[in-house]
Amino acid sequence: MKKTLLILLLFGGLLGFSQKTAVHWYLPTMSLEEAKTLVNYDLVIIDPECIFNDQASLDWLKQRNPKMKLLCYFNPAEWFDPMFSDKPWGITMVDSLRQHPQWWLRDTLQKRISFWQGMYTMNCTWDCPKYSGENYIQFISRHFIQDILQQYSFNGVLVDNLWDQVNWLGSHGFNQAGIDRNGDQESDDSITLNTVWKRGMEYCLKQLRSFEGKNFLIIGNPANLNYATCDGKMFENFPDIYADESDKKYEGWYHNLNYANSMTGPCIFNARPDNYFFTLCSSVLLDNTYFSDRQNTAYDSKYQLLLGKPLGSANRFTSGYKREFENGEVFVDPGNKYAWVIYRNGQRRDQ
Repeated sequence: MKKTLLILLLFGGLLGFSQKTAVHWYLPTMSLEEAKTLVNYDLVIIDPECIFNDQASLDWLKQRNPKMKLLCYFNPAEWFDPMFSDKPWGITMVDSLRQHPQWWLRDTLQKRISFWQGMYTMNCTWDCPKYSGENYIQFISRHFIQDILQQYSFNGVLVDNLWDQVNWLGSHGFNQAGIDRNGDQESDDSITLNTVWKRGMEYCLKQLRSFEGKNFLIIGNPANLNYATCDGKMFENFPDIYADESDKKYEGWYHNLNYANSMTGPCIFNARPDNYFFTLCSSVLLDNTYFSDRQNTAYDSKYQLLLGKPLGSANRFTSGYKREFENGEVFVDPGNKYAWVIYRNGQRRDQ
């Protein structure tokens, strides 16, 4: 694996590289004062409810930083029920979905499947029962395009919970009775379930691409190599161990870098509360990757390493990888989960 990473990174391109930062604004509102704390980010992902609650703040962001890429968050796989009172679009959607009990993913006891507390998983499978000629994934893809993308100009979308397998949900948390997508009170076999789930999600992605075109950015979460329609992936809580659970020692770091490097991008390395600097340094080893710090985080000047342009691709050193820039050199040691920068003037930065 390490040799594979070396080969990939050595041939990475350098065109148009600059250090890039992103923020996940997953709150349904954004005041002007909050928008001012985000204006220096290169990429901002916002909750769709913001276009109904605080569109003026989004307009201000775009005007003050015209180079910023503004993406919309989209989670077709889950809905809060009951929905929060400050989410007008969500309220409308859940009211509609309650009229179609066959569109909620259920177990063999006909209880709704839940992945996140307060949220319920939808039947995104392609063979989900239809109403008026539409299954759930067709319904929500159409409404997201009509209600959100046609109402405001975005540079792209981040599609959350873009799982390539879903059979594990049947025994996850309080779910212990398997998954029954068609109401026959029998547990679905994993191969069929995962196949029709993936086909449904691929339909959603293709609808987004068809509507917006090739210049529209589509980022998926979690980080896997499925769903070729995506330009890149988000590596949540970097390194994203779900990218490859076999890499226990390095928590998937080598797989994360390989996966990101194999995509057009942009990809996003999303830091945990305890490893922002390690994640930040890892992100600059590649040219197509943004750094983000948790969620709803105001911009901080500490996110800028002030390295200048890269003088080459990443290379192996004793315990990890390094990359040379105009103003210094970045070192990342994935085994010890440690990173540092040595600048041309002799200064060193470890955090």
